[in-house]
Amino acid sequence: MKRIVTRMVRTHRISKETPAPVPLVGDPVAVSRRSDLELERRERQLFSLHELARGLPDLGIEALMRWVVERAVSALDAHTGSLFLRERGTDTLRMMASLGLARDVSESVTLLVGERIAGRVAATKQPILINADPRQHPLLRDEGDIDRRPEVASALCVPLMGPRNGESLGVLCVSRHAPATPFTDSDLRILSLFANHAGAAIAHDQMVSDLTREAEDRRQLELKVAHSAHLAQMGQFAATVAHELRNPLGAIKGAAQFVKSETTDRPDLGDFLSIVIEEADGLGRMTTDLLEFARPGEPTVGPIDLNVLIQCEVDLLRPELSRLGVTELTVRLVDFPAVSSLDPSRISRALRNVLLNAAQSVGQVSNSVGEGWVGIDLVRDGDFWVVSIQDNGPGIPETVLPRIFEPFFTTKARGSGLGLAQMRNDVEAHGGTVVASNRPGGGASFRISLPGH
Repeated sequence: MKRIVTRMVRTHRISKETPAPVPLVGDPVAVSRRSDLELERRERQLFSLHELARGLPDLGIEALMRWVVERAVSALDAHTGSLFLRERGTDTLRMMASLGLARDVSESVTLLVGERIAGRVAATKQPILINADPRQHPLLRDEGDIDRRPEVASALCVPLMGPRNGESLGVLCVSRHAPATPFTDSDLRILSLFANHAGAAIAHDQMVSDLTREAEDRRQLELKVAHSAHLAQMGQFAATVAHELRNPLGAIKGAAQFVKSETTDRPDLGDFLSIVIEEADGLGRMTTDLLEFARPGEPTVGPIDLNVLIQCEVDLLRPELSRLGVTELTVRLVDFPAVSSLDPSRISRALRNVLLNAAQSVGQVSNSVGEGWVGIDLVRDGDFWVVSIQDNGPGIPETVLPRIFEPFFTTKARGSGLGLAQMRNDVEAHGGTVVASNRPGGGASFRISLPGH
């Protein structure tokens, strides 16, 4: 790729405070100076067009639009410039780049096609030169939404045309503040030619951006399909293992319970058998988790008040949370019914998994500094109910965060690695999402979004 070398061109601006002098018609020195200045200005304009044709395809879309405005203002000795881009598929024009305008103006201006001067240019695809009251211009004469701005001495506004089917991509405008030399028809033709090249370059960058985004979307889809196939294989394998383990585990537990009941005079043997029974129960719970993860099924939904569901789950888990090290539990709900169509058992299980995970995390903090905090909040966000569960534990290591919802991935000495994976499955089965992150002040945060209908 050739390196673009930008040649610096001396820029002559008409000062806002000092109007351009008006030479005497018969003064040959003044006439010569005016001719030199006009030639210099045309040289800058032609150079901008040449630079546009050579250099723009290597710029990104945002830098490209800023470059277009800067070159247009410089080449035409303007004080301000702006570029409006039409949002594809809509009639909305949004200011994407500007020069000489206040930031709060440039960041908030949107127009409809047909509205005001820029909107009329976009609608008619006709360039406009204004050197007096804009309401006297033939294209603006009948528009009631256009006012004269005394600070603007002259203005040009031209359409940005795409290369296909005469499509209008947007509008490019420049203006001079009073007092200043008015723009001419020649200036309008130069800016129109400049805008045609700029429109082709913007359309090219949009096409490249679209192709890049489509390629990335396709890559993400392929990764998702491959991941889903991998999970399906893992789930099938897990279901097979769980099914094969369940009966032997039941036999082991039953035998241990029988022997324990027959050897009440051997406390040492009874303690050993209690360990066998406890471990068999743990393996039994793991096989149940494996089967539920492998064959989740469709949720059985009904109208549920999340206020009630969350409070019941918190009350049920409070003793266990306390045992794990939670010394402070904050619950903030809404003061009106938070009704949604949910499967109460699956959403309760999802909340339980996150709350227990948070409690196990803060247990490390409470053991060292004496305080373990877990907070749960319910808020409405647009069409969704959002349940946020936070803690003041050590947080999630950055290397672990991308994998935290992967099945069978765990950082615990003992654990199946299915809790958070199953929680995400339960939430997504309802059309919701879950996001894990670290709190700025320390600790982890889980944001669960559930449809609010």
